[in-house]
Formats: sequence, C-alpha cells, structure tokens
Amino acid sequence: MIQALGIASGLSIDAEYLRIIQELRTLGLSPTGNKTTDAQRLAQAKAELVQRIQKKEETTKSQQELGVQIINQVDESEYAQRAEMEEQRLGAMSVAQLNRIFFGL
Repeated sequence: MIQALGIASGLSIDAEYLRIIQELRTLGLSPTGNKTTDAQRLAQAKAELVQRIQKKEETTKSQQELGVQIINQVDESEYAQRAEMEEQRLGAMSVAQLNRIFFGL
C-alpha cells in the first residue's frame, strides 16, 4: 500500500524506511512521513520499552528476594459487578425480613 502510493506520486521509499514504518506500527505509533523523525521516534520507543522491561524485571527480582507473593489485582469490572450484586442482595434481605414478619418466623 505504501509502495503503491509512493509509485503513484513519483516518490520511492527505500527498504529501511519501510522497516522503520513497520516497526513503528508494531509499537502502536503512526509514522510521520519523515524518515529521520520516524527513526528517532522508533529509537526512543525502543529505549522506553527496554527500560520498562528492565524495571519490571528488577521489581520481580526484588520481590522474589524478599519472599513477596504477588496476589492478582481486583478487576474493576469484577468489583462493579460485585457492588451491583450487593445492592440487589439488600432487596432480597428486605423481602426476607418482610416474609419473616408476615409468616411470624
């Protein structure tokens, strides 16, 4: 697609720039159309990714040394469902109390 656009407009895109564009898209970034700018953005994105991976490895390593056991985080949607169910349960409790009064239990 990119080659077709380049050929139609009379521009040629070299293989290195196509690789840069592909890697940018893989990382979720859109290319700007300038090879040097895109190459810099790609290098910066790769460096940030490496730093995040190293930081995660360091925290995991330090937690293992301390004997910390990681517990799964509570999912927000799970929490919202639980809160909704608790609200519904209050209605059920009210019905149960009315039944106790009505039936004299």
